[in-house]
Amino acid sequence: MRATRLPVAFGFVPLTLLGSLVLSLSQTADHITAREAKFRGTKGNFSVYIYKRLFESIRPHWKLTVGAVGFSILMAVLELMPSVLSKWLIDDALYGKNARMLYILAGVMMALLLARTLSHYARMIYTGKLAQIVLYQLRTQLYEHLQQLSLSFYNNKRTGQIMSRVTNDVNVMEQFIVEGIRDMTVNLLKLILISAILFSKNPHLALLTLLPTVPLAWGTRAFSGRIRGKYRMMRRRMADMNAILSDTITGIRVVQVFGQEENEAVKFRSKSTEFKQAGLDTNFLQAIFYPSVNLAFGLGQVIVWLWGGREVLAGQLSAGDLVMFSGLVAQFYQPVQALSQSSNLMANTAASGERVYEILDMQPDIRTQENAESLPEVKGEVVFDHVTFGYDSTEPALQDVTLTVQPGETVGLVGPSGSGKSTLVSLISRFYDVNEGAVKVDGKDVRDVDLSDLRSNVSVVLQEPYLFHGTIRDNIAYGRPEASFEEVVAAARAANAHDFIMKLTDGYDTHVGERGSKLSGGERQRVSIARAILDDPKILILDEATSAVDTESEVQIQTALENLMEGRTTLAIAHRLSTVKNADKLVVMEQGRIVEEGTHDELMENEDGLYHRLVEMQTKLSATIGE
Repeated sequence: MRATRLPVAFGFVPLTLLGSLVLSLSQTADHITAREAKFRGTKGNFSVYIYKRLFESIRPHWKLTVGAVGFSILMAVLELMPSVLSKWLIDDALYGKNARMLYILAGVMMALLLARTLSHYARMIYTGKLAQIVLYQLRTQLYEHLQQLSLSFYNNKRTGQIMSRVTNDVNVMEQFIVEGIRDMTVNLLKLILISAILFSKNPHLALLTLLPTVPLAWGTRAFSGRIRGKYRMMRRRMADMNAILSDTITGIRVVQVFGQEENEAVKFRSKSTEFKQAGLDTNFLQAIFYPSVNLAFGLGQVIVWLWGGREVLAGQLSAGDLVMFSGLVAQFYQPVQALSQSSNLMANTAASGERVYEILDMQPDIRTQENAESLPEVKGEVVFDHVTFGYDSTEPALQDVTLTVQPGETVGLVGPSGSGKSTLVSLISRFYDVNEGAVKVDGKDVRDVDLSDLRSNVSVVLQEPYLFHGTIRDNIAYGRPEASFEEVVAAARAANAHDFIMKLTDGYDTHVGERGSKLSGGERQRVSIARAILDDPKILILDEATSAVDTESEVQIQTALENLMEGRTTLAIAHRLSTVKNADKLVVMEQGRIVEEGTHDELMENEDGLYHRLVEMQTKLSATIGE
């Protein structure tokens, strides 16, 4: 009777406690930092924003979500039933010496066990399928978006850091989908149901039992705010380690040739130490928080035994009620503990989600403009109209460059290193946009034409050709995957590559290894030329295409290049001036400007010119080496 005289306000206590706990879980950080505000252009709780973005990805799969949540709710109810049935087991079956009731309760428990097992199975199937579908889409979306980002993005990011976002950070978000939907739904519902049962049975005892959750809820909020920063730091340190690992594995030959294994190990140990320290800081916070959580749980159970035991002794509570109450309290604190630990996962998810959505929200600097024109039939005229460009605003790499390349013309670009040759040709494919002036193809500003049309008509042969892991045939047909085998062979023949390919064990099906490591430099170059021939571009860019091979390979490559250049507009960058002396026109660059133009013979007539000096220097160097 004493319990019925308690103020009605006691009924709101569990809701207040639950609200405080949920609020603490949702606020896994204080208001967003200045950097995040700039990144998002929004105010409010940044973590909640990340979760909202994630749930937007889940929303289209509502059937799977309903199934996962529905079976989670069913499990929450089924898991409470044994504690509720314990009252009848003790008061009616055992103390009442009722064997029939005992058998009935045992049968009910068996049915509940089977139902809970099936619900558990169904819940795992639904949540697992939901997580895999959503994360597949997110991972694919992230990868596809990375393909669209401009080179300026990659100039400022290391490969390992980018890989970390696609793999590690996405995996953390997968864990949140599985555990968040599956476990948090069950735990939140358990808190509501148990609170309702406890307060309906004995409000006074329920109030005393749940009081330790008040400081626990606010402690969870403070803990979550700090742990998110620690997780963010761990994500960054892991990305730094991956960056070093990627660099070292990619350049392992250079590392071993120069005996830098120990120096690289020192770098990795340094970053690994920073990651370890971030992990230790995180562990320290957890070591303070989770034992405090267990202390609160223990106090609640002690209160049940002490206060509930007194009421049993006083005849105000049955033994069955006390056992049921004790079981429900234990089950109440279990979801509280799980939810407090969920703040750990939510903080980790917020840190990873920030890194993933940061990339997804980046707009490429270079993209097709609205109402862009198409380039159906490119003739190959290229015009640089008073072009000025710089990778940053402090120092322009090109200054007021004006140049016209006629369709089918071969232009050699020469000059000292750093004079702007590679920068100039990169503007044709619109890897960067000019700061001033314009680059035009067939009279159309490249910024006003469809980007895919533009790049499909431009091909590049680099000094260090990049071959993808796969077969020779795959690499030659990279630009045209639909090309027939006969077309691939024809391109290889034109590139003087067919003979050496046929000497390989598997011919065109030979795997080239990582970056073409199983082929020599000259062989890799001829495969890349065959790739360009098959692509059939109207505009061809040769960036030191023969400088990194031996003399015999150079002769073969030069012949292949002549086949490739036939009928195409070609801009050839060369340090070895002898390779471009027969070009239709030579353009001499220095410090980002064009200082001379003309044929080889015309430029050689100017004895004070830069080109004349460069030729003399190389001639003397060749003579010295020959001696």
